[in-house]
Amino acid sequence: MPRSMIAACLALGTLFLNLTANQSFADERPNIIFIFADDLCFDSIAELGNVEVETPNLDRLAREGTSFNHTYNMGSWSGAVCLASRTMLNSGRFVWQAQEIYNQSEKERVEGRWWGEMMKAAGYRTYMTGKWHCRANAEKSFDVVRDTRPGMPKDFPEGYNRPIEGQPDPWSPSDPKWGGFWEGGTHWSEVIANHSDDFFADAAQHDEPAFMYLAFNATHDPRQAPQEYLDKYPAENIVVPANYQPLHPYAEEIGCGRKLRDERLAPFPRTEYAVRVHRREYYALL
Repeated sequence: MPRSMIAACLALGTLFLNLTANQSFADERPNIIFIFADDLCFDSIAELGNVEVETPNLDRLAREGTSFNHTYNMGSWSGAVCLASRTMLNSGRFVWQAQEIYNQSEKERVEGRWWGEMMKAAGYRTYMTGKWHCRANAEKSFDVVRDTRPGMPKDFPEGYNRPIEGQPDPWSPSDPKWGGFWEGGTHWSEVIANHSDDFFADAAQHDEPAFMYLAFNATHDPRQAPQEYLDKYPAENIVVPANYQPLHPYAEEIGCGRKLRDERLAPFPRTEYAVRVHRREYYALL
């Protein structure tokens, strides 16, 4: 979704954790946990001003850390802006330089210029789970890797061009039969949380400081969540944004027209009903 802050890094402050109660303070290298969200819009965190959404854990990070609220994505050479974002992040390069080495990501890793390799060289035990979307071998980039995910969960035709007011909705965000985030039986966000717990337990058994790269596919579509989270956001209570328009006047000119995959999730022209439903599902997944 180029219209929002794609693959927004939760730069709410680096979270330094003591993994054991008796950890020695002789080693000044902090344990580092990096949380990466996908398609997290800049104004979708309650602590940062969104009164509609419940985000208690992100709120706590925002209160206890630092929020950079004038930080912008540099752009992309691809419609999937998250791809460029992850290449920039892991290579430490600006967007026009990151594009040059995108197809050589594995070479960057082998030659030690990749973020995970640099952390290992600095004496860290490194962990990774979740969305990767880089052309480097994640299993070799980190010491411990669990469930490396693709760019997005598998989607289905029933999840597009909906909902249409007055007609039955063919899609259910909470029904595991559609796979997607439910593929494997456990929601992918919960899978990452479970792996994180395992990472903490493993790190407590080692003397090296820990670096954890926890990359959620949420809130990328398909916007699927347990029913208990959907129930928090009745569609009729969702506020339609002030800048709502049935059709963007320059959508085709800026490359966000009717042929763009994620633009086809909702019907054309947009309706206030469809906007409320999609925002509801986005909040639930968040």
